[in-house]
Amino acid sequence: MRRSRRLSVLVALAVTGSLALVAAPPAQASSAPRPDGPKKVVTAYFADWNVYGRGYFVKDIPVDKLNVIQYAFGVPGYDEATGRASCDVLDPWADYQQVYWTGDNTVDGVADDPSNPDQHLFGNFHQLRKLKAANPHLKVQISLGGWTKSTWFSTLASTPELRKAFVASCIDTFIKGNLPAGGWPENAGGEGAAAGIFDGIDLDWEYPTQVAGGNVNPGPADRRNATLLAAEFRKQLDAYGAVTGDYYLLTAALPAATSSTKYFELKEITKYFDWNNVMTYDFNVPSGPKASHNTLFTPDPRDPNARNLSWNTTGTVAYYLLQGVPANKIVVGVPFYGQQYLRTSTANRGLYSAFDNTGTDANVLTVDVTPQPTYHALVDEGGYVDAAGTTGGAGYTAYWNPLAGEPYLFNPAAAHPNLTTGPATVPTLISFSSPRSIGERVKLIKALRLRGAMAWEISQDSDSHALISELARVLE
Repeated sequence: MRRSRRLSVLVALAVTGSLALVAAPPAQASSAPRPDGPKKVVTAYFADWNVYGRGYFVKDIPVDKLNVIQYAFGVPGYDEATGRASCDVLDPWADYQQVYWTGDNTVDGVADDPSNPDQHLFGNFHQLRKLKAANPHLKVQISLGGWTKSTWFSTLASTPELRKAFVASCIDTFIKGNLPAGGWPENAGGEGAAAGIFDGIDLDWEYPTQVAGGNVNPGPADRRNATLLAAEFRKQLDAYGAVTGDYYLLTAALPAATSSTKYFELKEITKYFDWNNVMTYDFNVPSGPKASHNTLFTPDPRDPNARNLSWNTTGTVAYYLLQGVPANKIVVGVPFYGQQYLRTSTANRGLYSAFDNTGTDANVLTVDVTPQPTYHALVDEGGYVDAAGTTGGAGYTAYWNPLAGEPYLFNPAAAHPNLTTGPATVPTLISFSSPRSIGERVKLIKALRLRGAMAWEISQDSDSHALISELARVLE
């Protein structure tokens, strides 16, 4: 049977929930969960900048609904003048220097004391330590790279010497917790200041062989070098774990659909990971040709990329299985944000129509003009939809697309008072994730015995935690 035909059959089986019996490979020792890794995973990213934008703090994470936090981001670095590899914190202030003068934004209600010479940790890192102490089940990983900070991955992965030095630097900074000193408070940072906070490393190289967000020196060799880099991480993490008696997680954020094998040696690199966080979202973005769903659960023949059978969640899962990735190493990604399309057609309620997002601003959180509004913004700020994702408001009506298995909002005359150009009232479609669409993924995960679910990112949920509450059913 040709691969395209096999994939279409597997997609159909995945939708009916029977793929586990037909296509999932038998459990093997090499693919079994590590002894200290959670057998089921609900993980969510927490971005260090959350304390600025929404004012969302570590204390606000609904830790009873997940068992892994991925902290974004650590920064892979390279000094061209000296040839030195490094692995650094992204924002020292938010990460470990910000003093919480009162207990309002702390996990335990206790304020920081910068005059205490024995307190060497502040900010998010200090609160994560407190959160872990109160929740022994919780694992925290540092995520390295991301779309804008994958700049030097190609260089760092290019030689055995650079791979070894880079990995050693990451372990030194984040696992051993040796943070730079010399800032303010004067006693912040230093040797071992962040020891014990991070239980492992999450690689978010976006993407090998690809320029992406400004990457330096990408090339065809990246695909193989990414596997070698993962092997070096696994080797050094295990070696340090033999010293401490702890097991350290190694995971990666990997792309959906056929892009996964374009950028990575998927089957080979997976051997070194505890699981793959599969980014089954951003199938359609505001730079695309039509107003379409951010994520699709199942194929919709009207979608601009419908010819690619893996261009949806069930298709991606089927594709990963076809590539030899064990079911218990697949973690399904879910976006807690949507895609907003302005000046759509009013036909078909704007869905799959041309649009014009002129005047929107990707750098703001203002709900009516950001091209990617969060679920929190849609529910709690704009009132565009209720927390259940079923009842529209503020002139929007909520609809369900049964082909894609996704919700969307449409307003034929939506007000956008913050637009920088053009009429302020235009037809608007917003695709988003809802508890119902996440519930479909939970059923898929359970039916196929996948490892779990991942969300980008936790601060984007509604105040009532509607989305992460639905994901939490994976752990039942």
